[in-house]
Amino acid sequence: MSIADKYQEALNRIPPPGAGAHGALLGAANVGIIAGLSDGQIHGDIRRSIPSGVRQIPDKEIQDAIVKARREVSPHTFGAPYRPIPLPAPRPEIDGEATRQKWIHAGDGATYADIWELSPFKPDYEPCYRDALAVLSLYNADECLFLGTQYGEAVKPVSVWRQEIEGRQEATMPHIIPNPVTGRQHPGKSGKPSYRCDNAICSFRFVIVEFDTLSKPDQFAFWHTVIRRNLLNVALLMDSGGKSLHAWVSINLQNEAVWDKEVRAKLYGKAGVLTTLGADNHCQNPSRLSRLAGHYREAKTNWQTLLYLNPAKTITKG
Repeated sequence: MSIADKYQEALNRIPPPGAGAHGALLGAANVGIIAGLSDGQIHGDIRRSIPSGVRQIPDKEIQDAIVKARREVSPHTFGAPYRPIPLPAPRPEIDGEATRQKWIHAGDGATYADIWELSPFKPDYEPCYRDALAVLSLYNADECLFLGTQYGEAVKPVSVWRQEIEGRQEATMPHIIPNPVTGRQHPGKSGKPSYRCDNAICSFRFVIVEFDTLSKPDQFAFWHTVIRRNLLNVALLMDSGGKSLHAWVSINLQNEAVWDKEVRAKLYGKAGVLTTLGADNHCQNPSRLSRLAGHYREAKTNWQTLLYLNPAKTITKG
């Protein structure tokens, strides 16, 4: 399903006033902005799509929804200042295993479709290269990202990556570093210059969370509970095409020193929240690789599939 189709679907889902229309207005505005439409067009489309109801929705309510969407969903056109996203405080007194099992139990039986229903941005039911384009919508066009193989050095602006993927209609790159890089070489741990080492990260936006030790059904159940209850600021959830789901949790930290304090210590430290829950602590560095949604993983004969995308959880540079 194209972005235009998803926009039309969002318009068609607007209920009559008095039946939950307010949230649907924001949802339609979100997709319209991601589709690159102007405020005037989105306003007119929404106005024409509102069914008759018990009240008349004023123009200001529609405009407020568009303004909110511009601020929270599309920093590409509105800009967003630095605003830290609160992290959960470390709770060493909590039994992490018991908490994890409680969350799994609360989401028991959840499937791909259940998580898809929670997603503000609806990925295609059938995975394809458009999943990769949806992931790139989280970034400004001029930000640099690494996309490539495990040991590659391919760093390009988001606008260039979009053109390449759209031109091929295929996401040939299996990996992505979720945090933007400078586009220049920096000394890596060994001292060798690198475009994609921790020192090359210029925006400390996401931390990756995955559970290699849990079964796939338990991972679906766990993340369904986390997203539904908003227990972590999940911006993206994808199926790696292997044994795990990869979540990108929004953190928006100022620099690597703050990352060391908030992520390496508080989240992935010995008594950190994610450590006690059993998350893979190899994900604690800012240049950690994630699988890129929309790539066909031939070795596993499976797609790397986008399950959930919430642009409102992402803050890019202004």
